[in-house]
Amino acid sequence: MQPSRTLHAGLSILASALLAITLAACNSSTAPSLLASGKEYVAKKDHKAAALQFKSSLQLDPQSAEARFLLGEALLNSGDPTSAVIELSKVLDQKYPAEKVMPTLAKALVLTGEYRKLATLYGELVLEDKLAQASLKSSVATAWGALGDKAKTEAAVAAALAAQPDFGPALILNARVLAGRRDLDGALALVEKTLARDDSFYEAWLLKGEIVALRGNDTKTVEAAEAAFRKSLAIEKAYVSAHLALISSRLRQKDLAGAKAQLEQLRVLLPTHPTTQFLDAQLALTEQNYPKAREVTQQLLKMAPNHGGVQQLAGVVEALSGSLVVAETHFTKALQIAPSLEFSRRSLAQVQLRMGRPVVALETLRPLIGEGSTNARAIALAGESALRQGDAGTAEALFKRAVRLEPDDLRLKTVLALSNLNRGDVGPAFEELERLAANSSETFADQALISARFKRREFDAALAAADVLAKKQPRDASVQHLRGRILLATRKFPEARAALEQALKLDPAFFAATADLAAIDLIEKKPGQAQARFEAAIKTDPRNHYALMALADVKQNSGASTEEIKGLLSEAAKAAQNDPAPRLKLIDLYLKKRQFKDALVVAQEAVVAFPNDIAVLDAVGRAQLEAGDIEQSISTFRKLAATDPSSSLAYSRLADVYLASGKRDQAETALRKALEIEPNVTAVQIALVDLLVAKNRKADALAIARQMQQQRPKDRAGYMLEGALHNRLKDPNAAVAAFRNGVAKTEDGTLAGMLHRYLLQQGREAEASQFGVAWTKAHPKDVAFEYHLALANMRKGELEAAQGHLERVVAQFPDNGLARNNLAWVLVSRGQPGGLVHAQKAAELAPTSAAVQDTLAMALAFERRFEEALATQRKAIELAPQDHGLKLGLARIALQAGDKALARTELERLQALGATFPNQAEVAKLFKTL
Repeated sequence: MQPSRTLHAGLSILASALLAITLAACNSSTAPSLLASGKEYVAKKDHKAAALQFKSSLQLDPQSAEARFLLGEALLNSGDPTSAVIELSKVLDQKYPAEKVMPTLAKALVLTGEYRKLATLYGELVLEDKLAQASLKSSVATAWGALGDKAKTEAAVAAALAAQPDFGPALILNARVLAGRRDLDGALALVEKTLARDDSFYEAWLLKGEIVALRGNDTKTVEAAEAAFRKSLAIEKAYVSAHLALISSRLRQKDLAGAKAQLEQLRVLLPTHPTTQFLDAQLALTEQNYPKAREVTQQLLKMAPNHGGVQQLAGVVEALSGSLVVAETHFTKALQIAPSLEFSRRSLAQVQLRMGRPVVALETLRPLIGEGSTNARAIALAGESALRQGDAGTAEALFKRAVRLEPDDLRLKTVLALSNLNRGDVGPAFEELERLAANSSETFADQALISARFKRREFDAALAAADVLAKKQPRDASVQHLRGRILLATRKFPEARAALEQALKLDPAFFAATADLAAIDLIEKKPGQAQARFEAAIKTDPRNHYALMALADVKQNSGASTEEIKGLLSEAAKAAQNDPAPRLKLIDLYLKKRQFKDALVVAQEAVVAFPNDIAVLDAVGRAQLEAGDIEQSISTFRKLAATDPSSSLAYSRLADVYLASGKRDQAETALRKALEIEPNVTAVQIALVDLLVAKNRKADALAIARQMQQQRPKDRAGYMLEGALHNRLKDPNAAVAAFRNGVAKTEDGTLAGMLHRYLLQQGREAEASQFGVAWTKAHPKDVAFEYHLALANMRKGELEAAQGHLERVVAQFPDNGLARNNLAWVLVSRGQPGGLVHAQKAAELAPTSAAVQDTLAMALAFERRFEEALATQRKAIELAPQDHGLKLGLARIALQAGDKALARTELERLQALGATFPNQAEVAKLFKTL
């Protein structure tokens, strides 16, 4: 039966009446009544309902500081510290009593991870109310502890206890300080004393459980610790830290179900609390549900972007998902917020190793591996970083330190074996290391064995040890990468390639393996393959700015357009939030292309992002100088000097600016200041000598050159500088004497070449020849000097002698493209066979060299392969279109090929150049043959 229209009308009237009553009730609520209602909810510990009432009160009275303060408290207690910080900060601006606001605001700042803000803005604040002061100082102590400053942590705890000697949170913090010093007995005694005074102090029960847990991991100890955590929750069921402690304990016991059950209890109480979400993300990681972990972490980052723990969690999520560059960014931010986060530091180093940056990884680990460190994990990771750099000696020393810290017999035996090895007892030591590695599932002995073999350049044995390690850890990409590095050292490229490709199969984001594979590609003259590898790495992780920079390098060396290189470096700069390297490369590119304004724009953007970075300041100053902004450049380099007072770079740059503006005296002052800081910088010494010569202070210049010789008697720089100085002063005999003195003191081949060259320039050929023979006899492996002799012979037209020298050079260094090219030229010029083979190899080694292509064309023509010769000569001209000598070469080959029309065309073009082309006599001579 359908309701009648009358019934509908009655229902409508009733609804209107109810609505009117409801509206009247709402309108009857006032700001004070809502405030009172909120306080009632607070008394019942229903903080969410209280927050709603306080918000409603504020809507009616937006200027009510009390309502805003109470709202801030309620938000904090209901699990929204971020909003609490906002409201409480506004209350301070409204001049509400700091004694009331600051303790709560400080707690909220701790929960949001705003440690530095709390410590720097409010760390020295003194409140008149003693209880408020104790609470504030307790929060400040927590902040300094998170920032890793033990001294300031202890000072803040002392200040809290001075204000209120029996203040529970300060007593607990004091106990935490004792626990941090490994005084577990003292810490536990203080906690028990606190609980004896007030056993309802739930924070003390939490710490008691934590201290008990530190004593061991046996069943009885775990049960005792968890009992303390549960006691804490029995007193305050919404105490997040106790929930977290219980969940962490269950996870350590591999009780995933128990951890989930505890998290569910927390979720019922505080479903939107940051810690609830944090734990959700952690459990998602445990279950390898990376998409969910990332989704939850992103929400956390919006809520608490300045919380070190949240940034650390985000780093773990991205690292496990393969986004290494993003992971690096998060771990770096975590350490900026809380430098004491050991896990973040080790994780950052591991990410940097995967990205192929072992030097940076080792620097990251330095705070954890100093003298007296007991952090075996960090020290072992530092050893791996050193090993990846090829510094097997440092690696071995670090591994020895790490194994000393491990208490089991295997590691002690490993240390003994390494000690025996260092004493020279090689055979038995290696036998023991190999036995330990083969009979244990752990890897310390393997790492020590590999580093020791590598240090002794026993690559086959190192590879065999790495193979044993690979069997233990078949899914570890870093092991395959290590195998690849060993094979690379022996130049076994196919085997190295296979190992590195296996590393990438195991971990597609392992950029270090990609970089090494690309290096092999480039060695094998396969730039396209190297380019494809970096493109694949970018596809795997679009924000990998190292891959973008590497791709830019490969493309630039392959002749890609400047615009394409700029695009790649610009993308890399966008992706690199914490690394100025892409911007620096972009600045250098613009400077090389003389696009000074563009360089300055990028430099100014870089200094905004990295205001105190040494390399950035240097780049900005150079860009300003090239753009003609002298005063700004001086200002920037002065800032650089203030930022890094231990470096001579800033004063060297200042000297450049002063010289560019004609201020020689200021330039000299800057150079001398640079040498005060770093007395042995050769480039600065040379610059000062040049300046003194320009100022006609020859004696002072000579004194600096000789001072260099005294400072570094085995270094050729001082002798070369003196010789060059005498030459500039038109004193050739003194120049020869300087070089001769240098050769006697250093036995340096470069100085020997300079001496030989100067003797020839003075016409002292017999003396030069005698010296050359003596030097070659005494130094038969000095290929550089042999090459120098070849060039000298070529200049004098002594091609047979040059051929002998070049053949010996090529025999020892078959991949020396210049030697191959010159040998090919000599053979063809002498009418000898074999030149084409060397010319072709030189072209493979230097495909973009116009001179090499010219020689190849000449060799092809000698073999009467004229069509190829003409095509090759045209390629040479394309590579160097302004080199008119190459066009003369094209005319010669055309005549040899019988193509008189082509020869005439090229010769006429050269003839039209007139005196600007110096070989017109040769042009005229060839015209006669047409």
